[in-house]
Amino acid sequence: MLRAMIVDDEELSVKWLKKILSESGDVEICQAFFSPLEAYEYVKTNKIDIAFLDISMPEINGISLSSLLLDLDATLDVVFVTAHDNYAIQAFEVSALDYLMKPVTAQRLAKTLDKVRRNNRSGTAGSSMEALRRDQDQAPDTELSLKEILTEQETRILRLIAKGLSNKEIADRLHITGETVKSHIKNVYRKLGINNRVQALQRAEQLKIR
Repeated sequence: MLRAMIVDDEELSVKWLKKILSESGDVEICQAFFSPLEAYEYVKTNKIDIAFLDISMPEINGISLSSLLLDLDATLDVVFVTAHDNYAIQAFEVSALDYLMKPVTAQRLAKTLDKVRRNNRSGTAGSSMEALRRDQDQAPDTELSLKEILTEQETRILRLIAKGLSNKEIADRLHITGETVKSHIKNVYRKLGINNRVQALQRAEQLKIR
């Protein structure tokens, strides 16, 4: 079951999306917020698998909110819900899982939830870590085992995290954007079964990443 959150300043949109999410049978709990700031505070202390974010909101727009939420939890899946299609490029630049046009239908939502299930960290992280442990037991070369799970760029980023570099410093070092760094970190977290930098440092130490 997925823990979902809705952030939208339009009451009717919130009610409708909450209704079809509840009826989907895939959502364990659904928190809804009209205020992006309240949603941000909630995610600080509560685990959420997927956030449905409106883009046009007065306090903080959905694009900016997604970046703040991903800073808190890089494994969070973000789905943008909007009445306008001119934000699509921006949405996927911040690694959105999906982009829904209002009014959202139950059929279209089902496709999104299917993406979440396939992309959900529990399955990916579990199978990846199991493969890593198997490889570590069978081969002394941890670096080889790691390559079977992480891409070269993801391994580079994990090394830089282990050295204490910030996202901006990593972006500058690798000549990529900050959003691309966040996307790679999200993939690293999923594959290694972790969800924050402290755990990333611990995992890098275990894997002898320098």
